[in-house]
Amino acid sequence: MRKLTTAIISLVCLMAFTIPATAGDRFPSEIDLPDGFFPEGIAIGRGSTFYVGSLVDGTIYKGDLRTGEGAVFTDPTGPFPFTTVGLNVDQHNRVWAAGAAAGTGRVFDGDTGEVLATYEFTSPGESLINDVIVTNDAAWFTDSGTDDCDMGGLCFIGETRVFKVVLGSGGSLPDPGDPAAVVEIAVDVEDVYFSNLNGIETMPGGAELVLVHNELGSLYRADPETGDATLMYGPPNDPPLEGPDGVVRSGNTLYVVENAASRIAVIDIDMSTGLGSLQETLEVNGAQTPSTAAVFGSNVYTVDARLRTPFVGPYKVFRVER
Repeated sequence: MRKLTTAIISLVCLMAFTIPATAGDRFPSEIDLPDGFFPEGIAIGRGSTFYVGSLVDGTIYKGDLRTGEGAVFTDPTGPFPFTTVGLNVDQHNRVWAAGAAAGTGRVFDGDTGEVLATYEFTSPGESLINDVIVTNDAAWFTDSGTDDCDMGGLCFIGETRVFKVVLGSGGSLPDPGDPAAVVEIAVDVEDVYFSNLNGIETMPGGAELVLVHNELGSLYRADPETGDATLMYGPPNDPPLEGPDGVVRSGNTLYVVENAASRIAVIDIDMSTGLGSLQETLEVNGAQTPSTAAVFGSNVYTVDARLRTPFVGPYKVFRVER
């Protein structure tokens, strides 16, 4: 028996040295996206499936984190800026897409790419619907618009607000023609200029939303029904985040993409106070301006939008160990 036990221990030790520490070690560290795709949002679906949206024509790319292979699987929605920005996949394998300057939120079948519903929040050009998070009973979209139309170039007149799509029983999609399907909620944060509110997540437990204020370099907790907001990280209490864009949560930890610094800020949430504290930053080596992120296993995946050189690739998804 002692010899058998010794043999088993030896085998386990051998396996510890020969098997990668995480499944992510066997996955590609970079995944190429199509030439000219101009990505922005990323979301993880079932298994190792991922989705990335295009700022060029609103199409969505579907790929596999394990193999790095994939293809565009939806039809175009329009020319820039009537495109696809943030993405989220719900428990029914539906892909929710923020529709940018089209002022819409769209829902796709995660298997076929079929458009299941389109919700109109504003007229085209009156807002920039930037990101989305889906809970059991609603989908929440941020508006990155501004009241300042003297900034030159594109001008979106939306305010600091979120749009709520109210889901039905069992998560069913409401009729887009139903006036009660969409609720506009003003968020009590400073309206600076484009882009104000950007990334969106939920707090642990789902009672509040986490909102990224791009221009202030801050994170806020917001009541999803009233829009009352409380600073959870950022000035004057903390150094500002550098170009904070997308945010994703794993447990009590937020991963905030700092596109101006090509890195991901790791912020732990103190549930007793509701405040966040910066623990570390994860460098996205090789990326120019990563925009959004998603968590899969022990890794954070982020997409490089290359916003400093619009429409100029190469475009990639990067895997970052956490």
